[in-house]
This record gives sequence, C-alpha cells and structure tokens, in this order.
Amino acid sequence: MSFVLVDILPLKPGATLEEAVAYFDGLKPVFERHGLQRLDQPLRAEKALRGAVPANLVNLFQTADPESSLKGMSEDPEYQSQMARRDQLFDLEQATILLTARMS
Repeated sequence: MSFVLVDILPLKPGATLEEAVAYFDGLKPVFERHGLQRLDQPLRAEKALRGAVPANLVNLFQTADPESSLKGMSEDPEYQSQMARRDQLFDLEQATILLTARMS
C-alpha cells in the first residue's frame, strides 16, 4: 500500500516561503534515505476555502511505510541538526500532518 503524508505548515512571523522551501530542499537526502519521496514541489497555500487550518506551505510525501520512515527521519543526525532551524521557521503547534492512503 502507498501512503501520502500531507504536511500543512504555517510559518512563524518573519519567516519566508523561500526560507521554508530551502529548508526542505536541504533535507531532501534525509527524506529519501528514509523512504520519503516528495511528490511535488512545495505548494504555497493561498487560502482556506473551508475550515480553519492555518497554512502557508504544503508538502506531499509518499512512503510505503510511514511508521519506519518517520522514525528513521526523526532519529537521523542530519535531520536533528536542522531542528533548531525548523523551529525558527514553522509554527508546529498550529501545523497539521495528515497520513493518507491511496485507495487503489
């Protein structure tokens, strides 16, 4: 089965979309090392047409095994070395991450 993580991220005040995209581009080898493939370029959230999910940036990642992919990524020293930068850029308290499964 194929899973897609939908990563919906609001930026902290002062952070830019360009900085956020550069952060994710820099971590591409880490994601790939742990079975996460970005499906598209990061998407700029324009506005919520319904609902109240704060968002500036949306990423889509595909994986066959979300549990081991996320565990491996979170334990990866290269990822851990960028956590302070992540915390400067993103309001993780307001972030939404959805695990979805392809229906066919």
